[in-house]
Amino acid sequence: MDGERGWDHGVFIPMMLINPSASVPIVQLSVLTSESPSAHFALGRALSSLRAQNIAIIGSGFASLHNLRAMFSGQTRNPAFVKLNQDWSKSVTDAVQTADVKERETKFEGWRKWPGAYEMHPRGGAEHFLPLIVCAGAAGEGEGKSYKDEFAGLDMWSYYWE
Repeated sequence: MDGERGWDHGVFIPMMLINPSASVPIVQLSVLTSESPSAHFALGRALSSLRAQNIAIIGSGFASLHNLRAMFSGQTRNPAFVKLNQDWSKSVTDAVQTADVKERETKFEGWRKWPGAYEMHPRGGAEHFLPLIVCAGAAGEGEGKSYKDEFAGLDMWSYYWE
């Protein structure tokens, strides 16, 4: 707990859009420096009982892509990169739509082996993907759902569980 540190932009920007009146209490959690997918999934599992108490678990990031070098260099407009991003997104969506919790966990544990993992989230930059793994752990049984937006010429996917 750090009473001096303000909200991370991954908290205040989405919550400012979701609830501009700031009338909902928020507890901010950080991802682990280990970048361990199993530890993040376990964190989500530990939080999962909160959902039954009408408490939302929100994982903010940019799961489809968070590679600033690729974004600012124009690499994201390269057809080969677009294809790699599509392959990456298919892997993410497949894991999200896995209803069985144990099988979903196994898929997410191997996320760094998915096509384009290091191009979408370079080494040391997983903090924009790991919140999705926490949410996947908190989700319980059932398939996740998705919707897409467009950013920088790429499909950007958002995922959620009801």
